Amino acid sequence: MTLHIIKSGQASAIQQIERIYQDDDQVLLIEDGCYLYTLAKKSFDKVAALSDHMKMRGLVAKADALGVEMLSFKEWALLTRSHPQSTTW
Repeated sequence: MTLHIIKSGQASAIQQIERIYQDDDQVLLIEDGCYLYTLAKKSFDKVAALSDHMKMRGLVAKADALGVEMLSFKEWALLTRSHPQSTTW
């Protein structure tokens, strides 16, 4: 159970995660990684993003329409507790 935190806006992060992603893993988009919401949702079932970071980039409505879950900073902290491993890309 790994939490993959994508903070880079480079699409290569998605390709790298695809190689090691398992069914119980989750992807979280933060900072410039928020721009990858479309690619992430096409590749992974569980995709979330920090709502404040998505708001700053004007992406909330589009990402929400694709089913990307919006999380607060508190919810992010709780998410890290439920995943014994996390990797930042």
